[in-house]
Amino acid sequence: MNSLNTILDKIASNKRSHFWLFFIVLLFLSFIMVHLYQPLCPGQDFFFHYRRLQALMDGMKESPLLIYLDYNAIDGYGYFTKAFYPDFVLIPFAFIGNLTSISFAYQFMIFTMTVLCGVFTYITVNIIYRKSFAAAIAALLYTFCVYRLLDLYHRAALGETLTFTFIPLVFLGLYHIIKGDYRKWYILAVGFSLMIFTHLISSVLMFLTLVIFLIIYYKPLKKEPKRLLYLLVAGIATLIITAYYIFPMLEQMSSGTFYYESRNLMAKTQDSALDFHWLIWGMFSGIVEPGQAFIPGVGFMLTGVVALRLFVYERSEGLKSVDIAVVIGLFFIFASSPLFPWSVFPFNKLNFIQMAWRLFEFSSFFFAVAGGYYLSLILKTRGRRLTIIFIISVMQIFVLVSDAQSYRKYRCGRPVTQIATFTNDYHLGGMEYLPSKVPSLEYLHQRGDNITVTASGTASNQVRENRKLSFDIFINRSQSVELPLIYYKGYTAKLNDKSLIVDESDNGLVQITADESGHIEVYYGGTSIQKVSYFITLAAIFAFCIYIFLQRRQQRKINTNI
Repeated sequence: MNSLNTILDKIASNKRSHFWLFFIVLLFLSFIMVHLYQPLCPGQDFFFHYRRLQALMDGMKESPLLIYLDYNAIDGYGYFTKAFYPDFVLIPFAFIGNLTSISFAYQFMIFTMTVLCGVFTYITVNIIYRKSFAAAIAALLYTFCVYRLLDLYHRAALGETLTFTFIPLVFLGLYHIIKGDYRKWYILAVGFSLMIFTHLISSVLMFLTLVIFLIIYYKPLKKEPKRLLYLLVAGIATLIITAYYIFPMLEQMSSGTFYYESRNLMAKTQDSALDFHWLIWGMFSGIVEPGQAFIPGVGFMLTGVVALRLFVYERSEGLKSVDIAVVIGLFFIFASSPLFPWSVFPFNKLNFIQMAWRLFEFSSFFFAVAGGYYLSLILKTRGRRLTIIFIISVMQIFVLVSDAQSYRKYRCGRPVTQIATFTNDYHLGGMEYLPSKVPSLEYLHQRGDNITVTASGTASNQVRENRKLSFDIFINRSQSVELPLIYYKGYTAKLNDKSLIVDESDNGLVQITADESGHIEVYYGGTSIQKVSYFITLAAIFAFCIYIFLQRRQQRKINTNI
């Protein structure tokens, strides 16, 4: 017993050991999670994101500038998801996928981002509140919360799920802007850039959440206007860093209209409101298998730790801040109810977020941080704290086991073909990024792989090789030629090695005008904006790394002199 107490005393006195103890638990739970959710079954958006990763893997083989589209999609017509849905965070995992397999890369991505989610949350809470115990509890509760599991496996909403990892970084950066060392503004820029590089809708919700916090904590900004300046610097830096995605996306959006604009494919936010009994169920879900596959909510563990506020009696600035976060989290849950006026201005301008309960991602973070902080105030002795870490870890395992059972029942039990065909919309979701001129998927399916010459003339020797379509054309006079390729700005066409003008046909396909017979090659070569944006992002990341290195070295010198 004395030796055990000695070990506990050493752990308690060495703050570095606090992190490593937490990290071991985090790794263990991450391995358990990945193991329990085997085999990997298709959630709602699984194939869409799986295709994104595969297209990136193929694109890395074809273009060092990562200028590519999904050449195999829609029976070879091609689909430009990348222009609208960022792929930056997937790049290292696509590289691993090319060395191993897409299945391994996807699973490794899930595991890696889960571990990073826990680590970033721990670091953020520990820096802001100076409580390693609160940081450990918050990180475990947030990383394995019910809503993240629902996003990760049941919905397979990979983009939104990965943003869980970067939300703590954004709030750490915001803390430094408002109350901390504003010279660390770059943390906010890095965190928000990674959010944008991962999921645009979550980034918009993150921005709105930041505005709420800036309004609440306006006094420090008013007292030190320099903090506002660094906030602006962080915003500008974010825009420059994310040039690789932002500017090519805006270019494509301005080049024409797409299904997401013209076909009303997206559900309105008010239509996603959850009835109150489902809101209550979602706040206590996570341990009992539900009667249906999909019930979004924060879960009983987060609800339970927030309820511990009733047993906290002391007052402090830290307590006030987590209380504010809890109130915002509760407001976000209320925003998912039928009582919230999503159809009224200005909230109706947010219809593009589709589901109001996306806000549960932020509620989960706020509740997890508050729960860790409340427990740190209630539990004073090291023995009780180690016990509660053990209890929470065991409860997390029970949640994982229960949810994995539901996952296998609802996701693994339904027949789903992995082959992308016309009957399953080629696993491309609602086809939001098809040009509006494309009549329908059925039209493309029936049209087939034909090259259409407007009048006299023939096309032959048609070959598709990787990203290139080539054929020979025989004509007597200038002809318009419609190709079996969906039009996106950036296509390159050459006739006998001479460049041709590429237009969009009346059917939303690539159209060229040939004025002589010869050999034609067509491929997606990208636009000037795509190429310039790529190098802007590279240069910005390089400059950012140098700035952070010099800033940290200067700070170490100042601390040494002190």
